Amino acid sequence: MKLFKLWTLLFVAFPLFTIAQRNVDAIIDTVETEKGPAILYKNFTWEYLQDEPVMISQEDDSTGLFSAQWINDQIFAYRMKPDSVRDTVIILTRPDRPFTLPIYGKLFRGFMYTHKGLDIKLNRGDTIRAAFDGVVRYAKYNRGGFGNLVIIRHFNGLETYYAHLSKINVIVNQMVKSCDPIALGGSTGRSRGPHLHFEIRYKDIPLDPLRVIDYDNKKLISNTFPVTKRVFYPNDFIENAVVVRIKNGDTLGKLAHKYHTSVKEICAMNKIKQHSPLKVGRSIRVR
Repeated sequence: MKLFKLWTLLFVAFPLFTIAQRNVDAIIDTVETEKGPAILYKNFTWEYLQDEPVMISQEDDSTGLFSAQWINDQIFAYRMKPDSVRDTVIILTRPDRPFTLPIYGKLFRGFMYTHKGLDIKLNRGDTIRAAFDGVVRYAKYNRGGFGNLVIIRHFNGLETYYAHLSKINVIVNQMVKSCDPIALGGSTGRSRGPHLHFEIRYKDIPLDPLRVIDYDNKKLISNTFPVTKRVFYPNDFIENAVVVRIKNGDTLGKLAHKYHTSVKEICAMNKIKQHSPLKVGRSIRVR
């Protein structure tokens, strides 16, 4: 209690420091205040984190992406295009930074042309956990369809999205560890029932999580991941497209059922309407 009163007095007595003056080695603690998290220094000075990311070592920020475009009030920070991605290999985990599947449940919708993540069935109130170590960049209600949304930026440059939450249990600029509880599952935003919508993005560009995660075994496919233009949407869809020729009796419904997709998905890929006539002999993309 005495320590808390001392720091309260210091908050009044000392001015804020700018980020350029911040000495990571001099930090002794962080505390929560009514105005948000604050950093305490050995020389009895302090500063609010405000909209700045937690400072990390150059070794941790190996990609140079962690502190770039640190924006708390909008979803997409980089607005990059797949063709601007440079080939590299990122380290997904290391011994002191493991991976955790945010929640395990029935996987009822995967990464598609019209859907940039995984939908995992859950019960309202189920605990959602951080996939990797990182810092919370975004944590609030999103009117674009995600509902309550948490975005965590990780030290390898990836970001993970956790959407449709019933409750958010973290704040922006909060450092989290893999497996830390960050929220409760729900059905907020554009959602037809309780589930977690989970995305992995690199510089805002969506990546199929099943390229990275062995879902059934709740682990990563590999500890490293090769980043190339070909693995990101829409390049991955162009390269792995499945195209068939329309035969007599084919309908969008039949094609969707045969190729384990949806009419909406086929229409989006081919830029047609649900009631568009199918001409025999014409090619149509189904996956």
